[in-house]
Amino acid sequence: MPHIESNGIELYYEEQGQGEPLLLIMGFTVSSIGWHWNMDGFARTFRTIAFDNRGVGQSEKPDAPYSMTMFADDTAGLLDHLGIEQANVFGISMGGMIAQEFALRHPQRVKSLILGCTNCGGEKTLLSQDPEVLDMLNNIADFDVEQAALAMTKVAVTPWFIQKHMSTLLELNQLSSRHPTPKHGMINQMAAIQGHDTYERLPNISMPTLVVTGKEDGLVPPENSVTLAQRIPNADLAILSNASHLFNIELAQTTVDVVTEFIQRQHAWQ
Repeated sequence: MPHIESNGIELYYEEQGQGEPLLLIMGFTVSSIGWHWNMDGFARTFRTIAFDNRGVGQSEKPDAPYSMTMFADDTAGLLDHLGIEQANVFGISMGGMIAQEFALRHPQRVKSLILGCTNCGGEKTLLSQDPEVLDMLNNIADFDVEQAALAMTKVAVTPWFIQKHMSTLLELNQLSSRHPTPKHGMINQMAAIQGHDTYERLPNISMPTLVVTGKEDGLVPPENSVTLAQRIPNADLAILSNASHLFNIELAQTTVDVVTEFIQRQHAWQ
């Protein structure tokens, strides 16, 4: 699969399907493998593009400070390389933070915006109430990548999913282990998350926006999605039952259906 140079680094990406572009942005320490359960579904309707953020997967992993503006400009460079002037943009978790920043810095590049299980950052963010997650967030340098992933996974899926679909989680871990995230990639991504704050700027987001989250999200509580939907003009809000932070994996087809229906509904109004 191809690599391109964007914003001074090499990014890995893959794409499937034809039609109008849908750009998928994954979250903290997770590569584009996190979209594995959605790519085929989206590709039936869209030219679907997923990529590895700097610091993870098969993209470059410089040991230097990262920021959301840097991630947003990485994203713009990818679209430039692909010759895409405007795309539907779907970001999950940290990817949703990148998507917010991208929409604010490059509004003309975003046809519609989908923000999954994410937050606005800053003082208006409601943090996870899980003690192990809070310890990890506050002391990231004391954790290795595997410890951090375990702490997050415990609250990122519902107990029912763990019981019934452990094989899916094992597959996610196996696929991710082929290109492991280095500790400096995790630390630098966390620094970018901790510097993220769009609360005051959210009313400037003008493109059609869908905010979606899992009702049982124990990592990024769903109240954060309510805040986003209230602050972004005319945003839609979808709260999915029986799903947590990894709702796009727990409810893979539902995620494809909800996002596809939202994008197609925008066409009907145009």
